[in-house]
Amino acid sequence: MFGVNKIDFYHIRLILAVAMLSSAIVSYEIQLIHFFTIVQWHHFAYMVISIALLGFGASGTVISIFRKWLLKRTDTLLPLLMICSGLFMSVAVRLSRSEMFLFDSYTLFVDRFQYLQLLLTYLLFSLPFFLGALAIGLIFVKKVSDIGTYYFSDLVGAGIGGAMAILLFWKFSPQEIPSIIAFLPILAGIIILRKKARLILISFAIGCLSLIVYHLHRPFDFSHSQFKGVSYALNLPEAKITYEKSSPYGLIQVVSSPVLRYAPGLSLTHHDAVAPGSVIFYNGDWYASIQPWSKKDTSHLLNYTTMSLPYAFGHRNSVLLLDAHGGLEISHALFNGAQQITAVEPNEIVISLLKHEYAPITDSLFYHPNLQTHVLESRTFLSQTQEKYDLIQLPLLGNFGGTVGLNALNETNLLTKEAFSEMWNNLNPNGLIAISSWMDYPHRMPLKSAATISESLESFGIAHPLNHIAMIKSWGTITFVVKRRSLTPTDINSIQSFCHQYEFDPVMLPGAVLKDKAQYHTMEDENFFYYLDGIFSSKREKIIDAYDFNIQPATDNKPYFFQFLRWKKLSGIAKQIGQASTPFLELGYLIAGVTFIQVITLALFLIILPLFRLGWKGGNKAWVLLYFCGLGFGYMFLEIVFIKHFVLYLGHPIYSAAIVISIMLISSGIGSYFSSRLRTHRKTLLKITGIVAVFILFYAFFIGPFLSSTVGLHISTKIGLTCALIALPSFFMGMPFPIGLKAVNIISTSDVPWAWGINGCVSVVSTTLAVIIAVEFGFTVVMLFSAAAYTIAFLSNFLFIEKPR
Repeated sequence: MFGVNKIDFYHIRLILAVAMLSSAIVSYEIQLIHFFTIVQWHHFAYMVISIALLGFGASGTVISIFRKWLLKRTDTLLPLLMICSGLFMSVAVRLSRSEMFLFDSYTLFVDRFQYLQLLLTYLLFSLPFFLGALAIGLIFVKKVSDIGTYYFSDLVGAGIGGAMAILLFWKFSPQEIPSIIAFLPILAGIIILRKKARLILISFAIGCLSLIVYHLHRPFDFSHSQFKGVSYALNLPEAKITYEKSSPYGLIQVVSSPVLRYAPGLSLTHHDAVAPGSVIFYNGDWYASIQPWSKKDTSHLLNYTTMSLPYAFGHRNSVLLLDAHGGLEISHALFNGAQQITAVEPNEIVISLLKHEYAPITDSLFYHPNLQTHVLESRTFLSQTQEKYDLIQLPLLGNFGGTVGLNALNETNLLTKEAFSEMWNNLNPNGLIAISSWMDYPHRMPLKSAATISESLESFGIAHPLNHIAMIKSWGTITFVVKRRSLTPTDINSIQSFCHQYEFDPVMLPGAVLKDKAQYHTMEDENFFYYLDGIFSSKREKIIDAYDFNIQPATDNKPYFFQFLRWKKLSGIAKQIGQASTPFLELGYLIAGVTFIQVITLALFLIILPLFRLGWKGGNKAWVLLYFCGLGFGYMFLEIVFIKHFVLYLGHPIYSAAIVISIMLISSGIGSYFSSRLRTHRKTLLKITGIVAVFILFYAFFIGPFLSSTVGLHISTKIGLTCALIALPSFFMGMPFPIGLKAVNIISTSDVPWAWGINGCVSVVSTTLAVIIAVEFGFTVVMLFSAAAYTIAFLSNFLFIEKPR
């Protein structure tokens, strides 16, 4: 009797250890994305993480090849692997900042030496994932008869890990978090220690814990890429960081320098000195300028920019500022007499520092009685508000001198046709929408903005769209103003006077001729005017299709406004500007393509390699491959689409993503636990995969309209609906994997780790592939691919040959 209780107690400890390890792995993954987004860029973060997560697939390969040897030594190996996983979680990030591993993704396409350092970085960060996945995989293989329970523990732990990461971001710095997380796997290893080698392993664990404590007391000094905005700013004379705060929103830093000035596209008629200000950097990238302001000011800097065009139309009483950032547009609206200003800013840390630490600089601007602020995604606010405005203004798009495509994979829901439609519906009869951007070359942002406006006005039934548009440019910026009613002769005269006073060029205005469009500022390529005119004519589709870059308007289904790369035009662009320069036009999407090639190559290698040991025939290998590939692709595709939908629905990106991931994983874990009650045979596999495929197919067509119709509900109601909508399919999605793994075990025990490895590899491949599919075809297609993947898993069950009873 005593022996049975002991075995049961170890069983409980093992379940707890799996949950702790899984929680740590997910938290560490989120932390690494956060960390690499700060020191490099988010697309590079996903590249490193994608390769590192192939450690899950590699663990399946290793177990497949060395299964018997590993299973004989699990009492020692399991705690050792968990402890080592925790150790490398703390060590890997610190080592990655050393000269041996340090590299810059910005120079990846021009410096061959960077590839060696990239490879070393891959290997370094794959270690904690590989070691942790090897421990979990061994437990799954050894305890496959109880896989429902252990998979439940794995998924619930992962769900908790997602929520835990958010809490850690509030409490600790990016340097400290990896070491904090590292405690969990080490403690998981300690609680499953058995008598064999206990003294050695406890000593090793204590040594690891001591090293982690040392790391916490001696945090390393991480440095941003030399090509990030904050690095450039800190090179200025007397530049220093005057504020720094890390949170789930990212790392906010404020840099001040006596020579740091911000004057976007300032008119050449402005002769006064521009006062130095401070700049907010978000994860090392420019976010906003904090300009000194006082109620007693007799002029405003933005009055000398194209961004002042909407105020040339006359008084704007009610103004909506979307993504208000540092408040420069707020003070501009106040200076021009606005009485009701609504500022929407998604980053609460930015609002907080402007209300507190930097309030004296801006004369307590964010406490002005005419101002109302909302901490929310701007697009979510647009969907909810019932107010009408005289002016809706978007933030300045792009960067001085153009971009290198680093934002290509950012989902910009504020710049879609649907967002423009919502802005249009929230205007007063004489209301205006103002969109400004930096000029870029080759021309992309202004043309894509024009295409978005053109298609939107056409969808509103506007017969003569040019009668509603004014567009002017300076030497550096360009501004579109779209009026709900047609421009009047008074409007046109006012705009012409404004352009003459500040020496701006009226690029698009009723009555404007070609010589007026470059009167003050000539252009290197005047084909720009031809393209603009064509976009507002019957030639629009031909021009968009023939243009070298993607200037097709973004939509909610494909919200990638800054994605300009067209693969079929890439070779032609390379011939025009040179092979070496081409990557720097669209770096972000190119790196996504490179990541996919790397991941699919390694994944195929890891999937095929075990077959040389296991054999190519027998054991339902075709079914195992198709079934577990289908599960891996289907689950991750749906998770990515859910995150997209519910971030927009709930309006708080960080918390929305955490809710989606946690609810999905925990619900799947509950489904896995319930699956233990189901019989393991073909009918069960068919029923479960069929139910999931039908659910996803239904969601593909109906979830979007449903969320749109309920977006105006109270946030608590929306959270409840979100949990229900995610939990229902996720519950059933947690069943196919444990049932399938038990089925593999019945037919061929040696194939169990191979199935685990396939699922791990495909889950990583699907993450990168889903992004590419979404960019090229949209999120609806990604969801249809998810349904198709589960359908393949469903159909593969007809290949499943049950073992005779």
